[in-house]
Amino acid sequence: HYLIAQGVGPDVLVGICIERSLEMVIGLLGILKAGGAYLPLDPQYPEDRLAFMLDDAGVGLLLTRSGLVDLINAGHRQMIFLDSDWPSIALCPEHNPAPRNHPLDLAYIIYTSGSTG
Repeated sequence: HYLIAQGVGPDVLVGICIERSLEMVIGLLGILKAGGAYLPLDPQYPEDRLAFMLDDAGVGLLLTRSGLVDLINAGHRQMIFLDSDWPSIALCPEHNPAPRNHPLDLAYIIYTSGSTG
């Protein structure tokens, strides 16, 4: 519900830059349940690689942790911190939102290193 209120819906791409954790799973499920699509970003990537991926994909919203903000050049993007923003997120309704996407809607975008051809 929080992501829907931020404008996430079908074919809206949301970046998620967080270590593998329960927060990552919560973020991915939240994006998909809001009807959006996700772009996974490894916080161990160099800052310029992350910036390229965010710019190239046209990401306007980024989910991350407040401790990673120094690693990410978010530019003009809106950022949601899954740790420090959690009190606001927790105020949203707990019931599942109505389905918002269709089978042909975007679910995710993956950037590879190029080694796969």
